[in-house]
Amino acid sequence: MIYLNLVNELICALCWGITIRLILIRHLNSETKVARFNTFAFVLMVVNLVVVLPIFAFLLKNLPIQSVSWLSALVVATIDVLSTFNLILFCIFSCCTRLRKCPATVQDFLVLGAAVKHGQVPPVLATRLDKAINCWKTHQSAKIIVSGGIVQKAKESEAEVMAAYLIAHGIPARKIIRENKALNTWQNLSFASHIKSQETVVVVTSDFHVLRARAYARKMGLNWSFISSKTPWRYCPLTFIRDYLGIIRDHWWVFCGSTLLLLLVEFILKSNMSETEGENNLLSLIFTLFILIYCNFNQIIIWIINVKRGHFAFCPLFDNWSSNYINIITIKMVNNIVNTVSGN
Repeated sequence: MIYLNLVNELICALCWGITIRLILIRHLNSETKVARFNTFAFVLMVVNLVVVLPIFAFLLKNLPIQSVSWLSALVVATIDVLSTFNLILFCIFSCCTRLRKCPATVQDFLVLGAAVKHGQVPPVLATRLDKAINCWKTHQSAKIIVSGGIVQKAKESEAEVMAAYLIAHGIPARKIIRENKALNTWQNLSFASHIKSQETVVVVTSDFHVLRARAYARKMGLNWSFISSKTPWRYCPLTFIRDYLGIIRDHWWVFCGSTLLLLLVEFILKSNMSETEGENNLLSLIFTLFILIYCNFNQIIIWIINVKRGHFAFCPLFDNWSSNYINIITIKMVNNIVNTVSGN
């Protein structure tokens, strides 16, 4: 059992470590490599979900309680469960952003840039531009702001390449505004806000990118609308995981605090195996409420801030159908996890 635990922890570390390493590789010379790397990352995450996590559940149920191996498995499994579960939630929320339609009133579109290759628009960026073009056809009085500077030693800025793509697809040059200094998402929004600050700006970006970009916009006090384009499948695994890890980086203190609290709750549950079923159900309820608050932490904080500023609105927990749907799934999953950990 001890050796099984060590091997499983090693596989877990390799699944996440290799995936992060693939994300850090920025220069891929061919579409074949892109497809291969993304497929490999997808396989690693599937292995983690269907092999590593079930083995952790088996180990936590059969290892001697409070032994070194059990504590090690508990810590690694908790981090892995939170990371994997949140990644699934992130993917669901990101895909739900595609359901949002273009607002009826639009003064300007802002297309967030992405790395270009040899002066050509890559497929992920092309889907953003195509989305902007389709929306512009119903709002032809609006202008399109393309934002992106010179990155990765490119000869042309992202904005110039994007503008050329739009012109080639029938957008008049006079309708295009170039912002060619931004090097990241924060700068995309910040520099564009100096050009256009009205609330009728609609930001166009990829589905995996909406949640992080919208969080940045709210931090800047920009009440802009966001619509998303569908990411081509062969790019999905690495792009979704990269932005998910970016959100964890931006909110690391929430993730670390939640992990520590979750470890404490799990330890209490396992240390009180002799408790009655009613008490376990109470702990299960508390645990479930904690997970629900954690999963919606960012939305709750933003809602509280808006209320304090006098901008009252219904809490996103209640007016977002996709969030409620995921919360129902969360309750069922967490109850199963608690029952497994508590040995019932």
